[in-house]
Amino acid sequence: MLRILELFSGIGACSTALDRLGIEHEIVDAVEVDRWALRSFNAIHGTNFETQDIRLWDKDLDCDLIMHGSPCQDFSVAGKQAGGDEHSGTRSSLMYETLRIVEKIRPRYVIWENVKNILSRKHRHNFDNYLERMEQLGYRNYYQVLNAKDYGIPQNRERIFVVSIIGAFGYKFPEKQELKLKLKDMLEEQVDEKYYLSGKMMKYILDTNETQKGSKWEGRADNDSLNANIAHTLSVRGVSGSQRAGVSNFIIDNYNGEIKVKDIKLRIKNNTKQGYLEAHEGDGVYTNISTKRGTVTPQAIHTITSVQDAGVVDKGLRIRKLTPNECWKLMRI
Repeated sequence: MLRILELFSGIGACSTALDRLGIEHEIVDAVEVDRWALRSFNAIHGTNFETQDIRLWDKDLDCDLIMHGSPCQDFSVAGKQAGGDEHSGTRSSLMYETLRIVEKIRPRYVIWENVKNILSRKHRHNFDNYLERMEQLGYRNYYQVLNAKDYGIPQNRERIFVVSIIGAFGYKFPEKQELKLKLKDMLEEQVDEKYYLSGKMMKYILDTNETQKGSKWEGRADNDSLNANIAHTLSVRGVSGSQRAGVSNFIIDNYNGEIKVKDIKLRIKNNTKQGYLEAHEGDGVYTNISTKRGTVTPQAIHTITSVQDAGVVDKGLRIRKLTPNECWKLMRI
């Protein structure tokens, strides 16, 4: 039986993956500072862990596997790019706490997950430093960017995974799988009205300019912008003062306002030459008001992150946020 230690445990997605794989394991500890995330963790796993600050964590215990999804906000393109240099005090710099704990416990395996932007020129030095420090501790590292849509989930979620092993060579990441689920398969039949956008907020998202070339509801459908069967990134942040419309995590369902409709599709504002993208039932809608850019992903949702700018097209022509249960399914199914 694997004894696992989950650092930055969140709701326990890592150990849930072991459950799905049928790998027998025992969670020896979960280190998480967010009490609500840990409350979910305990509910899912039947545990009773208390919140812990990883900077103060210094227990003596045995484990075979450490799994850590250290904070990504300061590496993510959605954040302020504060970085994660050691001793910088940023959230993402907490990745170095893992190295301290690995050196103390020396598990056989270590798995690290983070946003792929850590491979960018600005942040790559921290990624390379992590690999070098792990090698100095005797680990051999294997890493690859994986996308959730390639492993059964209708979510376009790219993440870098690093698998570090003592005394092993030739680790191979799993092959891609055919995506059989669509975003529509994850939606609830009955949804409270509070999740729907007002007509005013709809106008911030929809392109209704009569001077646009082509018919009013014609849209662009190139593969780079519209990836059939996959959703755009989900996020969890609500409306902020800088987001005038607060648009995030939406779907479209039975809109009966002033917007003209043809063939049940909407034009979503986008800074392309045409000025909009086309959205149909079951499509993911990603809208970033700060950059005045909207993106559509047919039959899927964009990555679920800490910033809510994604939604989905329901049975008609209204746009709404995804419900917590829908986000739950997109992260755990």
